Amino acid sequence: MSNETDNMRWLDHCHFLKIHKGRLIFWDYRAHSQFEIELEHLKRLIEFSNGSVPAPTSIDRAIQEAGVLIDQNVEPKWGWDWLSHIFHFGTCHPSPPEIGDVDELALKYSQSYIDFCKSLAFTEPVVEVLKGGKVIQLPPPDMSELTTASLWSTLVQRRTCRDFDGSSVLLEEVSNLLFATFGDQKSSDPTIPEGVNTYGFRRTSPVAGGLQSTEPYLWAINVAGLAPGIYHYLSMRHQIETINAGSTEHPIGTYLCNQHWANDMAFAVVMTCRFDKMWWKYPHSRAYRPMLMEIGHLSQTLNLCITALGLYPWLTGYFHDKELAALIACAPEIEHPMIVVGAGHGTGSSLSRQDRELLKK
Repeated sequence: MSNETDNMRWLDHCHFLKIHKGRLIFWDYRAHSQFEIELEHLKRLIEFSNGSVPAPTSIDRAIQEAGVLIDQNVEPKWGWDWLSHIFHFGTCHPSPPEIGDVDELALKYSQSYIDFCKSLAFTEPVVEVLKGGKVIQLPPPDMSELTTASLWSTLVQRRTCRDFDGSSVLLEEVSNLLFATFGDQKSSDPTIPEGVNTYGFRRTSPVAGGLQSTEPYLWAINVAGLAPGIYHYLSMRHQIETINAGSTEHPIGTYLCNQHWANDMAFAVVMTCRFDKMWWKYPHSRAYRPMLMEIGHLSQTLNLCITALGLYPWLTGYFHDKELAALIACAPEIEHPMIVVGAGHGTGSSLSRQDRELLKK
């Protein structure tokens, strides 16, 4: 005869609670299931989190039918906090692969994709957003130096620098870097049938869903031919518009969590993501993954181009989000900074001057 322990059940670890507009939502993020619950459910869920025997009540039956109980209380082997656990498992694909005739399944997917694209027609977000600042035409891009650069030499020479000398770079160099990384390449795809509408434009890096959701903001610190300040790069026009004219209240390192070696860079590019573009095509939170990958692709492209032009790059994802977003005039919850890539002249050392001084003691 089984004892009570054998009948015990535990609450699965992949869940969280959300209070929204007076409603209590229980979210099973591994199964991508949400349930509105009452306080009676919550009380029993708390008891199940420590182990409990299901009772023949409507509350317990509803909890069991929801599939949120497990037979053994095994703690997850996870080295980060619960927030990262929610993000990782909450953005995993919830269902197994579909098995069958490969040709039929390929046609089925293509049809579903075409139908999906048709459903989005005439609802697309604005491709290019203008912030309303003074527009400045950049020098025409000159790709000759990048054309002759060896890809392999550039890859092995690229290194993260934290020792800049504060000297200036030319506006022409910055113009070339912005165009090579973020500029509209205006190339048509002959494989797309005539009459098929496309969205947005094309850059040199792969992007999530072809949406070009990344917006670049130039922080000019010491650029010969351009006043210090923050500018928004208009990818489709190869222009910049003024966001924050003149020197900022604090140096850039203040906003980068006191990484003050950044103050001696010639410029930085703050890359943001326009979430509204991603939401439009990909409403599921899994889209956050390719959004981060897109930022990574663009960051690497910019790093390599900086290196090919004889400058040193530096990048960081460590910054004061709220303050940096306000500085570049991002709309709250619609657009947000994701990474900062800077460049300039220097020694190329990965150790800052402060690092080396402390290591000498």
